[in-house]
Amino acid sequence: MIKSPNILPLSFCTFMLATTSSFAADAITQQDTTPAPESFDTSRFYVSGFAGFSLAQDTQLSGLVGGAPQTVELEFDNGFTIGGAIGHDYGDIGNGLNLRAEIELSYSENDIDQIFFSGNGPAAEINVGGDFSTTNLFVNALIDLPDIGNGLITPYIGGGIGVAFSDLNAIYGPGVVLDENQENFTAQAIIGASIAASDNTDFFVEGRYSRIFDFDTPRLAPSGALTGVIEDDIDTVGVNFGFRFKL
Repeated sequence: MIKSPNILPLSFCTFMLATTSSFAADAITQQDTTPAPESFDTSRFYVSGFAGFSLAQDTQLSGLVGGAPQTVELEFDNGFTIGGAIGHDYGDIGNGLNLRAEIELSYSENDIDQIFFSGNGPAAEINVGGDFSTTNLFVNALIDLPDIGNGLITPYIGGGIGVAFSDLNAIYGPGVVLDENQENFTAQAIIGASIAASDNTDFFVEGRYSRIFDFDTPRLAPSGALTGVIEDDIDTVGVNFGFRFKL
């Protein structure tokens, strides 16, 4: 005689499978509807590149020359600057302001136009030549201001501090030489505006004012003998044009 199967174990297994499937479906549905963290949209890395004009300001180096207080004034031709940066956009910090931070590496160079040595009177020196160049490593903080024109233009302000690797080579008169390369503390202020070209690319124009602090150089006679050490801060005004690409 064929026995009828016991339906209790079968019914219990069917119930457990149905319950497990229901929990799994609920879990999948919940996972699919969980929103992505806001940081995915508001925090982004970027790279930028720029080039422009470097307008080194007249610099009056002063100190003891031949045992007496003297000055050597340098006047520069307009030069150039080139550089790039990698940064991070931290997003909205309130009141329509946006915070960015970046590390910048740049290079600028200016030829020397005229030199005036107080020991020889007010006339400009003859046989003038040389240049001043600097490689700068900055850490910058920038604030994007509320945009203009439906997000097309975004003005910004900021500044940075860092180190300048400076090199001065100058010669004048019968062969007097100023020759020095050194590292100095430097700082800059920045004001500019970005123009949106696409979702990931901005073009920008900006003005900068920078200062290299406590630059000093030996003054050497035509024979190579040291006649004194002179120093001053060196200021530069610049105008840059560049792009910013969001990674």
